[in-house]
Amino acid sequence: MLNRIKKQLIEGKTLLLFGFLKGLAQVVPLIIAYVFSENTFGTYSLAKMVVFFFITMLTTPQVPFVVYAGRERAETGKINKSFSIQATFFVFSIVLYVVLAVIFNGPIRRFAEVSVSDLICMSLGFVGIALSSFLSNLFLALGQRVKNSLSDLAYGVIMLAIIVGLAATGTLSIKTVFLTYFVSSIITLLIFAGTIPLRNLLPFDFSIIYFWKMFDFTKWVFMGATASFFIDWGDNAILKIFHATTGDIGQYSFAYQIFNGLAAMIYVLNSYFLPFVSENVRDSGKMRNYLYSKKPRILLFGLAILTVVFFACPYAFQIIYKGSYHSSVNILRILLIGCALVLYNTFYIPLMNAMKLYRFSQMVNVVHMIIKVILSLILIPMYGFYGAACGTIVSYLCLTVMYEYYYQIKIKRLLFGS
Repeated sequence: MLNRIKKQLIEGKTLLLFGFLKGLAQVVPLIIAYVFSENTFGTYSLAKMVVFFFITMLTTPQVPFVVYAGRERAETGKINKSFSIQATFFVFSIVLYVVLAVIFNGPIRRFAEVSVSDLICMSLGFVGIALSSFLSNLFLALGQRVKNSLSDLAYGVIMLAIIVGLAATGTLSIKTVFLTYFVSSIITLLIFAGTIPLRNLLPFDFSIIYFWKMFDFTKWVFMGATASFFIDWGDNAILKIFHATTGDIGQYSFAYQIFNGLAAMIYVLNSYFLPFVSENVRDSGKMRNYLYSKKPRILLFGLAILTVVFFACPYAFQIIYKGSYHSSVNILRILLIGCALVLYNTFYIPLMNAMKLYRFSQMVNVVHMIIKVILSLILIPMYGFYGAACGTIVSYLCLTVMYEYYYQIKIKRLLFGS
């Protein structure tokens, strides 16, 4: 009995550390908001939306890489086939981004209200984010979750240190923020380059069979990733369409950045459990423990944290931001309900990926996006950013219902039989 309790405490400590390391970079927007005015933060949010649009469109094959690399590693001890395809995707994404940024530089600058020099720095930020994601997922694909966490920690600490330094010296701007993404990723790569086990990645072996398998997975992940982008960033575009000021967009975006940061920390559960679930999805005993033992304990702990955030956020905002972003408090409180729904849903995502049920999960994301966009188009003209927040909650509630229904009628039967 004591050994079992000790084991659970160790597992919980590991997961908490994993989540902390993943969430460290989420402090950065809080510092940026402290320095920027609401209007400047609104412009920054629109620029960041553009960068993440290209990140979503061009760097989506991360989950397929982790899943197929896990299987290849189990069979051969190497991941050179999966890595070769992923490296090809990465290089292609950078080249394609440059082409698209040159062609559409005018519309991009008008939408985000930025200059040419801002756009160049945004482009370097794109490369930095893509490179950081590539390195982090490489370690996850190798089954090296500690290095995955440490690389995220290094990236977050470096970025945080640079942002704090820029804020302290009065040189924090939209340009320097995006340059920080690039510089942080390069430094992180240099730190960890010597720890990458090249013997597991080489020789370069571009298998056309593996390519089409990963591509089939990727096209569905791409569909879902595109939907997720509009779920996360679509409200900014709709607010702009209905002539919201950059100040209003800044207030909403700041609350949504905190919501997204909390959601990103929750989605750590997906990254953390995906290798385990992929390897043990056919073991009904381990899956029962995952769903009926680990899940309830983590849910209760997560809900307790969200409750503390709900009651503490007005005081934190007043102390830190001294009257700025006053509307962001109520927006955030509404969005915290969505965090609870995200927490509940995220346990199903590793199962769907491991069981190759990605078609359903991505179609659900598309439905989720459609619901959210429709609600935003209806509610934003009536209630402004509060309408956007309420539309977000209702759309996540619909997502929860769809996930739970599919688990009960499909996944549960596949895992445990009739």
